[in-house]
Amino acid sequence: MQKKNTPERMSQPWQNWGRGVTAHPARIAAPASDGDVQAVVREAPRPIRVTGSGHSFTPLCDTSGTLVSLDRLSGVVAIDKDAQTATIRAGTKIHQIGRPLYEAGLALKNQGDIDRQAIAGAVSTGTHGTGVTLGNFSSEVTALRLVSGSGDIISANRVDNPEIFEAGRLSLGALGILLDVTLSVRPRYKLKEASGLIAVDTLFSLLERLKSTHRHVEFFWFPYANQAVLKTLDETDETAPEPRTALQMASRGEAMSFEQRVFRGACEMVRAMPFLSGPIQRFLTRGMVEGRRVRWSHEAFPSPRNVRFNEMEYAVPAERAVDCIREIVSHVRKHRIATAFPFEFRFVKGDDVWLSPFYGRDSATIAVHQYYLHDRGPLFAAAEAIFKRYDGRPHWGKWHSRTGAEFAQLYPKWDDFLRVRQALDPGGVFLNNHLRAVFGLEDRR
Repeated sequence: MQKKNTPERMSQPWQNWGRGVTAHPARIAAPASDGDVQAVVREAPRPIRVTGSGHSFTPLCDTSGTLVSLDRLSGVVAIDKDAQTATIRAGTKIHQIGRPLYEAGLALKNQGDIDRQAIAGAVSTGTHGTGVTLGNFSSEVTALRLVSGSGDIISANRVDNPEIFEAGRLSLGALGILLDVTLSVRPRYKLKEASGLIAVDTLFSLLERLKSTHRHVEFFWFPYANQAVLKTLDETDETAPEPRTALQMASRGEAMSFEQRVFRGACEMVRAMPFLSGPIQRFLTRGMVEGRRVRWSHEAFPSPRNVRFNEMEYAVPAERAVDCIREIVSHVRKHRIATAFPFEFRFVKGDDVWLSPFYGRDSATIAVHQYYLHDRGPLFAAAEAIFKRYDGRPHWGKWHSRTGAEFAQLYPKWDDFLRVRQALDPGGVFLNNHLRAVFGLEDRR
C-alpha cells in the first residue's frame, strides 16, 4: 500500500493572524500533491477548511474537523508569454510570485498593500488593490482547478465548466479545495510612489481628478485629524533598484521597523487611555513625511504590516464613498470611539465575478481597523450600520455580521452560486458554521 505524503498533526489549536479567530481542528493536514488533496477530501474529518496565511479576519478557516495547509503546493508552475498568463499553485504566497514573473518579463496587474496571503485565499475572498481601471484578484482569473466534495479534480475556464469557473473565481473555499489558478498578467513595469499630507477638505475637492490622473490612488485618514496621508503610484521609466529575491521579500515583510514599534506603543496607549485617541492620532499624522521612490511593481505595492489588528472593509458605490467615510468619521468623533488606526480608502473597478463585492459597479472601499487587543465592537458596529445605509458589500475575508438573507439582496447571482455550490459539495464537506450562516444553511445538516 502506498504511503500517503500528507503530514498530519492531531488536536493542534490554530489562530488567525489577527488573533480574533481560534480553531480546534481534530487534524491539520499538509498535502504535497493533487492526490494528497483528494485523499484528504475523501477521508479526513469534516468539515474541511483551508488556511493560507491566516489573514482572513472572519472565521472562514474555523473547523473542528480538518484544517488543510497548502504550503507544500507552492510555486509559479507555468507561464505563457504570448497569452500573458501565469499558472500558480494554490499555496503560493503573493510575495513569492513577483520575482519569478519579473524574470519572465511579466508582472501581476495589481496587488494590495499586504503580500503575506496565499494566492488561493486572495482569489477566494476577492482581495484587491486600488485603481479605477483595475479589478480585484478574482477578476484576473482565467482558469482554475479544484478538488470537489467528492474528491474529484475539476478544471474550469470560460469554455469548459463555465458555471464552475464563474462561481469558483470567488468561492470562499465553499466549492472545494483550489489546486492552482491561472491569472492574467502583463509585461513587467516600474512604479513611482509619491506620498504626503493633505488637508481633508482639499483632498475631497481634488479626488475626482486624482483618481483619473493616477494609476493608483489611496489615502489614510486618522478620524481625529484634519489631514490625511495621500499615496499615488504611477508607471515610470525611471531607474529602479534590482528587485529583491522571493526570500528577501519574505524577510522584508516580517521585519518590525522602529516606526512600527512606535505605532504599536501608540495602540497600547489608546487601549489603556481611550481619551488620548485624538492627541495620539494627530501626533501620528504630523509624523508622516513626504516620500518618493521608484520600485518594480511587486516591491512598490506592499508594505510591512506587523502591528496586529482586526479589520472591517466594505465596498460602496464610488459616487457615494466620500459621503460614507465622512459620516463614519463624524460618528466616531461624536461618540468618542477610541482607535489608533487610520481609515483606508481605495478605488476598485467593477467586475462580473458572481460573489465579488464589486459585481456590476465601480466602487470605493473603506477599511476600519482596530488593534488586535482592543475591543473592536463599538467601532465595527458603528461603521457597519453606516456601510449598510450606503448599499455596502463586505470584504469576505474581513469582519462583518451579514448573513444569507441579506446577501441574497446584495448579489444578483447569489442563487446561481448556491446552486453550483450544492452540486459540487452536496454533503457540506467544506461548510463550517460561519459559511452555513453566510449561505443561510444553518438548518441543513
